[in-house]
Order: sequence, then structure tokens, then C-alpha cells
Amino acid sequence: MTEQEKAASPEFMYLPLESIIVEEQIRSSVDTESESFKALMESIKDRGILEPALVTPKDDKYLLLCGERRYLAAQKLGLESIPARIVNTITQKDEILAYQLTENLQREDLNPMDQAKGIFAFIQARHPDKGYDVDGVMSELVSYDRRPEDLSKEIAETFSATAEIVGKTIRTMYNGLSLLKLPDEMQAAIRAGNLPVSQGYLFAANLDCPDLSKAVNSEW
Repeated sequence: MTEQEKAASPEFMYLPLESIIVEEQIRSSVDTESESFKALMESIKDRGILEPALVTPKDDKYLLLCGERRYLAAQKLGLESIPARIVNTITQKDEILAYQLTENLQREDLNPMDQAKGIFAFIQARHPDKGYDVDGVMSELVSYDRRPEDLSKEIAETFSATAEIVGKTIRTMYNGLSLLKLPDEMQAAIRAGNLPVSQGYLFAANLDCPDLSKAVNSEW
């Protein structure tokens, strides 16, 4: 390996848990009482942490980019350190979100609501000057899908990069973002798996329906 290749390669080392900073992640929360989390803890007890977390230097510590479940499992198990790959300093929010989106989609199906939230936050972070709301991004996605030449090169590149990161079509991203327009109760039901995401798409396409309030107050 050349010196240039070494410089570009992430550094690997064991980091004390106390040296890792955990800020908001794409995944809204980690259910530490779930069966999958308990299974992760058992796996770590038996075989250790096989896949390192991903961090980047921040001040005199390290900001966690990916691996919150592994970090929390190690914490609950009373471990003092965790294997981590250290990448060059990343401070831009869109870069952090890109890492998190990629990590979660590659390792475990990301909750539809969290995925939509992540896509929206990524686009907002890439273009803070646009002041995008959900409707604004959805409108731009329609334009990109139909007449991409009508958009600026920067916006078109962002949508193309987003689709590549999440592995979704523009239409699928549009439908996903529509879920963010649903009432909080419905979003929570989708996140909990109590409301099928396909039903969420239907509700999102009919927000003006007078019977929507009845659906919100029903139990799934």
C-alpha cells in the first residue's frame, strides 16, 4: 500500500466509550428492550463486536457517525471500549447524514419514517439557502422526474446522489417524503409497525379527506 493509500484509509483502533460523542442519528431511537437488540448483546458477549463503529474526530473526542446500536450494546454490557474506524474529520451535516443513511440501509431495514426524515434532512443540509419544507422538496422531485433540465445542476446532482445513497427511485422517495405530512399519530403508528406503510401512502395522498380524522383516532 502506498503512502497516499494509507492516508486515505480509515484508521482502526479501540476507543474508550467515554471518548465517543453520540449526537442525533438517522434512526429516531434504539429500542434496547427489543429482541433484536438483546440478540445483538448476546452476539457481542459470545463473539465480540465484529464490525467496528465509524467515527470522526471532534474537538478532543470522536463523533459517532454509524454504529449506535453497537455502542449502546457495549455500554449496557459494561465494556470499556469499542472497535472503531476513524475517518478524516467530517463536519458538514450532509456528509454525516450520507454516512448514516448508507450505514443503516446496508445493515438493517430502516424504518420508513426514519428513512423519510433522513432523506429530507440530507436534502435540507445540502441546500440550506433554499429553506426547503417537505412540500418544496416533493415539488422539486416531481420536476426532476419529469424535466430534470429545469432544475439547477446543484439540485439535480443532490437528487441523483440521494437516490444512489438510498437505492430508491425518485418516485419512491417522493412517496416516502409524503409520509412526513401525516398527523403525528399516524407517523408513530407507521414507526411502530401498527400501520402498513402502503396505507400511510394512501392517507398521505388524501390529506383533505374528511374521514382522515376518524382514521387518526382509530386503533390499528
